[in-house]
Formats: sequence, structure tokens, C-alpha cells
Amino acid sequence: CSSVGCTNVSYKGGACKRHGAKVKVCSADGCTNQSVKGGVCQRHGAKVPRCRTKGCPNGAVQGGVCVRHGAQTKRCSHDGCTNRAYTGGVCVRHGAKVRLCSFPECTNQVKMRGVCIKHGAKIKGCSFEGCTKHSQEGGVCFEHGAQGKLCSSGGCTKRAKARGLCYKHGTKRYTCSTEGCTKLSIQGGVCVRHGAQGRPPCSVEGCTNKSVNKGVCQRHGAKIKRCSMKGCTNQVVKGGVCRRHGAKQECAADGCTNHAKSGGVCIRHVATVAV
Repeated sequence: CSSVGCTNVSYKGGACKRHGAKVKVCSADGCTNQSVKGGVCQRHGAKVPRCRTKGCPNGAVQGGVCVRHGAQTKRCSHDGCTNRAYTGGVCVRHGAKVRLCSFPECTNQVKMRGVCIKHGAKIKGCSFEGCTKHSQEGGVCFEHGAQGKLCSSGGCTKRAKARGLCYKHGTKRYTCSTEGCTKLSIQGGVCVRHGAQGRPPCSVEGCTNKSVNKGVCQRHGAKIKRCSMKGCTNQVVKGGVCRRHGAKQECAADGCTNHAKSGGVCIRHVATVAV
């Protein structure tokens, strides 16, 4: 965008949507989504090409297939990195610039109209009554029916994390680049202990706890979901229940039945993740 200090992509007349570029809006009554085809958005009937692989709901990227089923995309030029390149031939981890929220001192990534979710970017929520999670597929979150992408390894029912695979079947997890550290990298190739910002601290003056929701920690009002079992006050882990009442997330290491703690693995197998 030609506006001073703006890093958004220009659409028309050298400006972004935020600074005056006019884009066609869906003609459906009350809809503000951008029209894709035939004057309507995808939600209201615009047909977009889908991957021709049987049973795949992904959009076609190249040659009628999605990235998972063979469409070739540029990979990061950094030695040994297989992440997708975004700008300058590198991935985000190795220097590709991403648009940051225009709110002062905010380092979150832009989601919509120059701001992040925290500062006003509107995203669709789950249509299930009383649910505040983001919509993932078909207007609902994973907990209320969205299937998401499953691992492409035969017989595996775990959710795919990258390139169509789960952690157990080949998705790489990166450890902190600091010598001798085996913790998972969070941001910029390092863990929280060695410089990754992670979650910001609670906004209440004098509090050093990490914020959980809306800029505050649990002690100062952050709301968290509780187990749906009657009388249980434990925090939800999966499927609306806590670990005590059936939520189970096993370690991705082959043959291990321990509970996953971080990055899909248990404490015992954190040191074995791919660097």
C-alpha cells in the first residue's frame, strides 16, 4: 500500500482496502465478504476449483490438486528447511516478513483490515449455542463437528499438522536453536527461556502471570472452559471434558501411552523431537 507506514497489500489504485481500495462485496443480503465469482462469496454459492483427489475438500492450487496431493509450491531456500516460502524465497521462521497489527506496540500478525483478532479483526465463531471457539469447518469448531484434515498415513485418525501428516508420521517439530536446549521452539527458532515472547504477561499492574484470555490471567478474570461433567471444575482438555472424565491425548512417540504435554509428545520424549 502506498500509504505512509502501511505494509498491507495494495489492491487497486496503489492502496489497500483499509486506505480506500474498492473491492466487490458479495451481493447476498447483509454479507460483507469479498465476492469471488458471480457476484457472491464462497459461502453464498461461488464455486471454486477443488482438489480432484477423491474425498479431498481442499482447494486446487496447481494442476487440479492441492498441496497435500502433489501441487508444487516454493520451499524455503534456507538449507535443510522444508517450510513453504512466502516472501524473499524464505519462510516466516527464516526471515519472511509478515504483516503485523497496526495497533501501537502490538506484535501479533494481521488477520483482517490491518489488525489482529485482539484489536478488532472479526472472525467467524462456532455456530453451536454457547460456544466461543472459532469456526473451522461447516460453521462449527472441532469440538462440535468440524472434522479438519486427518493424517494421510494409512489407518491414522489423528489430525494432520503439516503436509498432510501428524507428528507421529513425519511432521517435523523444531527444538530451540540454543546449544544444549531440548525445549520446543516457540518463536524465531527459540523457546520462551531463550527469547521467544510467547504469551504476553497479565495486563494487571504488578502481576507477572502469563495472560490467558483478553490480556489477563486466570487470577484476574480470564475465562476458561470447565469440564462438562456435572460437579467437575477441572479445565477442558478435549471433547468438552477433562482428563479425569475421558479426554485423552497420547504422546505421538511410537508405542508411548503417556499424556502429551507439549508439541504432541510427553515430557520423556521432548528431547527426541526433530531439530
